[in-house]
Amino acid sequence: MSWARNKNGAVWNAIFKKMYRLDKEKKRLIFEGQKLEPRSVEGNLVGFCCLCEGELWSLAYYQVAEGWMVAARCQKCDKMAIIRFDKSWSWEGDYDLEAAEPAPSTGDASKTSSIFDLPREELETVFTPAELRDMERCKRGEPYTRQNLYRARAKYEKFERLFGVKLDI
Repeated sequence: MSWARNKNGAVWNAIFKKMYRLDKEKKRLIFEGQKLEPRSVEGNLVGFCCLCEGELWSLAYYQVAEGWMVAARCQKCDKMAIIRFDKSWSWEGDYDLEAAEPAPSTGDASKTSSIFDLPREELETVFTPAELRDMERCKRGEPYTRQNLYRARAKYEKFERLFGVKLDI
């Protein structure tokens, strides 16, 4: 059953409300026939799940004409939600969020990616410009600074934890 909660505390079946879907790979929000690119993919504690009271952590932030929307996931039960805020960041309500169907993949089903296939904003969230430059150079077989690659490799686990993608360098 879909759920939603507004600022008056009312919970209702969200079938009659807008459907929110999230492209988990690119963090695009799909609703009302449009695809919104995230303004940020920073992970922050943004609230608590109304189903299990687990912590809700942000996946992405989106700016819309009415204010802000935050895509979040419960760390305890994995429930995803859209949290709507007005322009002054006053909470307006929580809405059900679904994962969009992934695009058909060829070959291996694992989520291993090359850095050339990932959004630059996600990479810049974890890696420094020098690390990214040398990761790209290594992948292309060009000369690179080893120390930058070592520092970058130490951050692979953090990147995978934040974005669910294992890097293949």
